[in-house]
Amino acid sequence: MRILIFIGLFLFMAGCSKEETYTPQDMFFMAYNFDNSIEEVRIAASDPSKSVKCSSYGEGCIEGSPKRFKVRLVEMIVAQYHTKKGACLAALKIDQYYVRNWLLDDVKGEPVLESFVKEVYDAKNPQSEKDCE
Repeated sequence: MRILIFIGLFLFMAGCSKEETYTPQDMFFMAYNFDNSIEEVRIAASDPSKSVKCSSYGEGCIEGSPKRFKVRLVEMIVAQYHTKKGACLAALKIDQYYVRNWLLDDVKGEPVLESFVKEVYDAKNPQSEKDCE
């Protein structure tokens, strides 16, 4: 019986310490359920200048994750990070928004996008490194 209690307690503590993250599917379906007109902007091979790469966002960005999305006719970029802290620090560096382990770029200064990311994701615009702890 003690072994079962110990195992249960260990699993509970391990679950509590796990950082909450969103998967790409979580991010898309949260947005889609709020506004089903959201769409991914496909970049034509003939115009590689519009493609988005992790090299633009620094350490911790998951390669292949940056995507452009159109929300109410305005585009934004989302990039997945390994950790919440990484996404927050990237947002701080470029003065943009983040939610959990995602950087939300090209949002600040666009009222439609700012409203969207705050309402859908409860996204934050960090003002100092303390906001990322």
